[in-house]
Amino acid sequence: MERRQLEYFLAVVDTGNVSAAALELHVTQPTISVALRTLEKELGGQLFSRSPTGLTLTATGQALVEPARQVLRDFSVAHERVRDVLGLAGGHLDIGAVPALASGWLMDFIVAFRKTHPEVGVRVHAEIDDETIAAQVRSGRYNLGLTVTQPTVLGLETRSVGHQTLQALMPPGTADRGEPVEVTELAVLDFVCMHRDRSISRRWFEQELSQRNLAPRVRIELGTPDGILPLVEAGAGFALWWTPMSARTGDCVLRPIRPELRRPIMLSHREGVLSPAAEAFLDIVAASDAKI
Repeated sequence: MERRQLEYFLAVVDTGNVSAAALELHVTQPTISVALRTLEKELGGQLFSRSPTGLTLTATGQALVEPARQVLRDFSVAHERVRDVLGLAGGHLDIGAVPALASGWLMDFIVAFRKTHPEVGVRVHAEIDDETIAAQVRSGRYNLGLTVTQPTVLGLETRSVGHQTLQALMPPGTADRGEPVEVTELAVLDFVCMHRDRSISRRWFEQELSQRNLAPRVRIELGTPDGILPLVEAGAGFALWWTPMSARTGDCVLRPIRPELRRPIMLSHREGVLSPAAEAFLDIVAASDAKI
């Protein structure tokens, strides 16, 4: 079994078909097809079920995905460590994070990391599910994972690196800047939010109101958080906003909510040897913790 075979296999898994994988890897389709057939012969079973509509992973293929990602990540770590010893530069740091951390807490640390390691590329992958992030870290796809709950996935080292507090993002001109707002007061205001299955804050808000026999006035529901700030800034309603958040809030008003909702920021990585880039990022986070 060769590294290149595993790269081709995972490219097909990630893109969904041989032609897209070939385009991504800049090789011909026959090259990938031959590599897959050779790999299947070595393993003694088919990796994909082939049909006119496309490729589907077989049980054999599903069993290979995580070990293949681990092998490729280990190759990457070994390569980066050798380059580090030789004083060379390069490589990437892949970080999976929930959206509120990807556009909030994480940003300052990426800036600090890039200042000290400008030769290393950083790729941030936003995921809405903590367990998905943890599984991708465990598989080797991500070097580091940022979640708001303790992962249940085995084989990870996890530490708390801070917390976020939920606040109300109010339209410009809202009175009582900085004063707490009762959760019941928010029930009568137009609410701009994510779909329920994509928003921890919305589910908490609805639960708090239901305990008081109230319900939110949902007026705008979004599939991504990108439009929330512009809509609130335009006066379309209020939103729930996790702080710290690096995105500028313009003329909007942030008000604490009573009762308070806080959640931890958890940073995870695989057990064992890490890439130099991942170790450097962890050192920056640790140095920040030491200053608090």
